[in-house]
Amino acid sequence: MDTTTQERTMRGFEPSMLASDAAIGATQRVIGDLTELSIGAAKENARLAAELQIAAIDALQESHAAALRWHTLWPKALVDPLHVYQKAFMETVDTTQRALSLMGANAKVVVQSIDRLQAAAMDTGRRVRETLTTASGMREATRRS
Repeated sequence: MDTTTQERTMRGFEPSMLASDAAIGATQRVIGDLTELSIGAAKENARLAAELQIAAIDALQESHAAALRWHTLWPKALVDPLHVYQKAFMETVDTTQRALSLMGANAKVVVQSIDRLQAAAMDTGRRVRETLTTASGMREATRRS
């Protein structure tokens, strides 16, 4: 009689144990997906920071080169001021073009980074939805048993 009671008790607990195991598995998958997204975001942020730092170094080198070019113009200013004004104007236009080009490159890098992060977030969201839908279906199936 004890064995029969124990068997009935165990059969009563089996569906709840299965549901509990399913919930734990689903939670682990969701946490794994979110952890993967966080790691990917951290890597993407590091990549973006590195690319922006490279662009900043390029801009610094360009400004240094421009300062040296301006410095060489000053001795000629006393001899031929119109020529110096023309050179200064051309240098200003060239420097502005290079600065705008660097800004465009930075914007492109940021947009690409955002696109990669958005794609990763969408993929993670899809996987989390699938996990939760599967876990919900398993819970319903164990309730019916």
